[in-house]
Amino acid sequence: MRHGFKAQAERRAGELRSSLGLHATDPLSPKAFLQSLGIIVWAPHEIPGASSDHLNQLLIQDPDSWSGITVREGNLIAIIVNSAHSEERQASTMMHEWAHIELRHKPNRVDRSEHGLFLLSDYPSDVEDEADWLAAAVLLPREGLLRHRSRGMSSNEIAKHYAVSIDLTNWRLRMTGVDRQLRQR
Repeated sequence: MRHGFKAQAERRAGELRSSLGLHATDPLSPKAFLQSLGIIVWAPHEIPGASSDHLNQLLIQDPDSWSGITVREGNLIAIIVNSAHSEERQASTMMHEWAHIELRHKPNRVDRSEHGLFLLSDYPSDVEDEADWLAAAVLLPREGLLRHRSRGMSSNEIAKHYAVSIDLTNWRLRMTGVDRQLRQR
């Protein structure tokens, strides 16, 4: 991750939430946010022309092999999210994909099938880390975590409030140092 990126992402997340009229303690609806930007959000069964064989492979036979992908066609952008995952994980995936767009990340490679469908996009690990950090900062602002935690909310209550996974909440609490800060008070 680039030097200073985490602080920059925290500021950017705060500015974005402020522009949306959201306080740090307010949850954000990723799908509504993305749609407000004109980004299409699809589950695999909503993809035009998706075959039942492809859907079976993506959602039943191998649902753990992918979380989401961004597809661009001209000026249209669509984020396809794995509907076999929990809604909380889908929220994180949507924002992770948005972060790649927002940060103008370029994949190392993109493969296409013989029918022109995107099969894989591969980003360097530092770029993935940046997308993870920005997405999490927007979903779980540090200031909001600090306020909720100082009011005695558990990780589960915070996760439920923001409609994200407990894993993401615990990761964010740990990585931002919120719990350590409160212990030192």
